[in-house]
Amino acid sequence: MGYSQAQKAESRERILENASRQIREHGIEALGVADCMRSAGLTHGAFYGHFSSRDALIVEALEHAVIQSEKRLASLAAGSGKQAKTPLQSIAEAFLNERHVKNPGNGCALCALAGEARHVDPDIRELLTGYVRKLAARIAQATSGNNENAALGIVATIVGAITLARAVDDDKLAKSILSASLAMVMTQDGGAR
Repeated sequence: MGYSQAQKAESRERILENASRQIREHGIEALGVADCMRSAGLTHGAFYGHFSSRDALIVEALEHAVIQSEKRLASLAAGSGKQAKTPLQSIAEAFLNERHVKNPGNGCALCALAGEARHVDPDIRELLTGYVRKLAARIAQATSGNNENAALGIVATIVGAITLARAVDDDKLAKSILSASLAMVMTQDGGAR
């Protein structure tokens, strides 16, 4: 019995969701096709019905993760007024929290992969570079000055803070890194209410 286009699309979405989560949790090199397919409830043999290679899966999985992040950012910026927060505060708090630190599989791909990105395929670096630009542009829009240089500094602060908070083995220090970084980012919020 064959699969419908809808079933194939649903399977592909599950594969991308699992691969993007596994990459963010364990890194690009740790992604195994067999494990990814098994996690998606599919056989290893079904892989080539969806992707031409492991590298193609990695690029699409990271595109999937970036699209998810972009949607979350748009939602945060749009909903910030309802929560009596500025757009920058909504964005910064969504990144700089313990839940994000402890759950990289559902978090920002850039925060998860920044350390290993310099060693990866140029297509992946290009994708992450594009995301840095989009994230900085979104953050620039969230500040009253619309300053892209300041926004790049905020992106660097956020990614660095998450990377460090994940790297240390001291929860108190990790929390301090997050709170100090949030305070620093919020000094750039000219739209504070």
